[in-house]
Amino acid sequence: MFQKIGIFGKYDGIQCWDNIETLIEFLHSRARDVYLDDTSCHNFPASVYNIQIVPRAELAQKIDLAIVVGGDGTFLDVARYVVDDEVPILGINLGRLGFLTDISPDNMLKALDEILAGVFDAEQRNLLQVTIYDGDEVVFEHKAFNDVVIHKTESPRMIEFETFVDGRFLNSQRSDGMIISTPTGSTAYSLSAGGPILDPSLDAITLVSINPHTMSTRPYVISGESEVELRPHEDCHGTAQIICDGQITHTISAVNKTLVRRNPKYIKMLHPKGHDHFELLRAKLHWGDKL
Repeated sequence: MFQKIGIFGKYDGIQCWDNIETLIEFLHSRARDVYLDDTSCHNFPASVYNIQIVPRAELAQKIDLAIVVGGDGTFLDVARYVVDDEVPILGINLGRLGFLTDISPDNMLKALDEILAGVFDAEQRNLLQVTIYDGDEVVFEHKAFNDVVIHKTESPRMIEFETFVDGRFLNSQRSDGMIISTPTGSTAYSLSAGGPILDPSLDAITLVSINPHTMSTRPYVISGESEVELRPHEDCHGTAQIICDGQITHTISAVNKTLVRRNPKYIKMLHPKGHDHFELLRAKLHWGDKL
């Protein structure tokens, strides 16, 4: 299984070179073809290992497995690029315990050996697709694995906008913004803003307001098949921001309409056999700790 493998690293590069070198040597010993991501590994000494560094736009079409060496932020970034080519992905965690990168460098060769032999757990997770219009013209389109956020800019003033779900008016609010989250993102910014934790297997989308002006505004969970539309109030002046996974930002004004829906393709995440999401939650959130 998985003959052509792409390796993606952290953008600051050098701190993950040792792990990438170990992975390359191991994968070559298993007669696998290995490619490196140009965006994150362009400074890697690839000629020493006789491997190609491939532009990211082309890499997902060449590989049948993506290995991310970094943290959850790196994983989010790579997942957005490989999802539409249906490339399975797994994460080697270089930092703190991650929700997405769940294989430690100490165990990565053992785990990878089993995965190459077909012994692993797999799950599908949904992503969001955000499209911003100016009239009938698309001015921005991107994906988000965790969340799409409408947020005020640096001004201390709240923003005012209306929310529609499947074309039906839901509410109008004044707030610092709103988080539209996947189940994966329910343990990220959404959780900090008071949103619910969703099991990652659910096909759902959560709407969580950020510091709303009225106490009656509460988190709301909708079907994963729904489409969310955000419209800045017509009397609004100034701008707000649409932010994907905390990494991609686009500025909008009252003339813009933003649509958020589930991405047509799901991401396939691979884990070592016996992976337990509840165990991960307990470790990250300190559930079950004796007081």
